[in-house]
Amino acid sequence: MHRQMRYFIAVVENGSFFEAGEACHISQSAISQQIKALESELQVTLLERHGRKFTVTPAGQYFYAQAKRQVASLDVLIREVRRIDSDEYQSLRVGVLNGFSPRIMRLAIQEFTRNHPHVRLFLTTGTHEELFHGQHDGRLDMAVNDQWRKLSEQAINEELADQPLFAMLRQDHPLAAAPVAALEALKDWMCILVTPEEQRENEVVHWRDYFGLQSDFLFVENVETACMDAASGAGFYLCDGDMPCPEGTVLLPLTRGGAPMTRKMFAFWPESRDSSLQWEFTQALHTVIK
Repeated sequence: MHRQMRYFIAVVENGSFFEAGEACHISQSAISQQIKALESELQVTLLERHGRKFTVTPAGQYFYAQAKRQVASLDVLIREVRRIDSDEYQSLRVGVLNGFSPRIMRLAIQEFTRNHPHVRLFLTTGTHEELFHGQHDGRLDMAVNDQWRKLSEQAINEELADQPLFAMLRQDHPLAAAPVAALEALKDWMCILVTPEEQRENEVVHWRDYFGLQSDFLFVENVETACMDAASGAGFYLCDGDMPCPEGTVLLPLTRGGAPMTRKMFAFWPESRDSSLQWEFTQALHTVIK
């Protein structure tokens, strides 16, 4: 049926049996026979014929959309099986959100490389925007990120976990002795954000609208500077609970309205570049997080 599905997709996209036959390197009559055989097997009408023209039925429209996904998945499967069989040299480029758990990433990398010693793994950190654009321009194969935009139907969106958020504070900060850092109590203190100048506005909107931060922001270029600024008392840095703390700082669970604050973390990658390596790295993340 997969070959017939390809023929049906070609007919719909070309709007012509003749042009679909040309694209598939078979005759017009052969492709027409294959579509009729497909309809017979499915026991539905996919195309309403009107002489030399046709319209796609509602069932045909649904079948077309699903067939596109199935054929794309099959193409990925075939490509991956051939790569594995030929022992083709592979690499995986993973982008990770600034401030996400170094412990989880370290253990996931160990798990993945133990099972795939011949795969070259490249890891980079970045902001929401850097990771998003890195995937779409081909610089990254996947990203570990929280939900920055509406989930895309053209991407794999594999949920990993609700990660608790923590505030890194100087040890002698007025709020450091409390068991938790209440977001409401931090509104008069600077929130340290790791983001380049051109992305600051988007990051502020994200933290204000989605997380409800009312603080002013101190922008820095990297995580190391953020930690040092927290240690100097310049503000508080939002991160995961196992972020290595500089001497003289503490990590407190962040709450809002008395409830723990979390961010929903995902593994994202474009469906068009789906491969076994992305799934296996995601499985390594799942194993570590559990």
